[in-house]
Amino acid sequence: MKALLTLLPTLAELYGLIFLCMGIGYGSSRFLPPATGAWLAQGLFWVGTPLTAFSFIVTTTITDHSTLAPLVAWLGMGIGFGLAWLWLQQFPAHSRQEQGSFLLATMVGNTGFIGFPITWRLLGQEYFSWALFFDLMGTLLISYSAGVGVAASFGHRSISISKLLWHIGRNPTLWCVGMGLLLRQHPLPAIAQQGLLTLAWLMVIAGLLYMGVRLGESPLKLRWQRIIPCLAIKMLLVPLFLGIGLTLIGVTGLPRLGMVLQAGMPPAFMTLILADVYRLDRTFAASLILTSLFALILLLPLWLVLFAG
Repeated sequence: MKALLTLLPTLAELYGLIFLCMGIGYGSSRFLPPATGAWLAQGLFWVGTPLTAFSFIVTTTITDHSTLAPLVAWLGMGIGFGLAWLWLQQFPAHSRQEQGSFLLATMVGNTGFIGFPITWRLLGQEYFSWALFFDLMGTLLISYSAGVGVAASFGHRSISISKLLWHIGRNPTLWCVGMGLLLRQHPLPAIAQQGLLTLAWLMVIAGLLYMGVRLGESPLKLRWQRIIPCLAIKMLLVPLFLGIGLTLIGVTGLPRLGMVLQAGMPPAFMTLILADVYRLDRTFAASLILTSLFALILLLPLWLVLFAG
């Protein structure tokens, strides 16, 4: 509890940054051309997210054993998908598009555009590589492979295996992650690293602005009978299970906290991008993201109390 009180100013600053950026996007959405959100979605899909992935990989110092983070991310996404699938078997969605959005939201968290600022400030740069590997080698790889597969499958009535593999293989983020890992062996000049890092953080801000724009453009339908179980799985059960599991295998302190925080992030704005690209239930996805931000305010202090020690 003392650690939580110490971090309250930092939490307030983080909440302020996130809501400020999204608020600017939300407020400006009514003055922008109707196609702005779709352009931003395509820009982030093809340029912004790949650039962020590449920049952070080549500029971040790797901490010992931080490569455990992707395994935890894959496990968390598997748990989320499994619980969501079981829920949908008992309480079916109204449409395939809503089912696809529900599954994506429980799998993929916003470990980059929201998770990065939070873990950077709460853990410090020394342990940031845990969050980085959780996102880039865990969340991103799954969201841009299995996630794209889910989106393409539920966004269309039928899709061939070859076309599904084409959707996954053409994704630029996967290629940029691989390029970044290769180029890490050849350190860049300090000025180049600083430039890439600055671009990466600008893309984080652009992602938050995009979320605000899309929320402003999208009609919101707060279907609580869908939203509550989805967020309970993604933001409460998955991080709780992972935190307990990490404790049992001897992972404690800031590395454990970093992975729990990343696992407990709101549904990724990539859910909204994929809903745009593959015509899933965008209204449901936008409503989930909006309500999840308020859930984050309540749940983030809980993880600090349970797993900061």
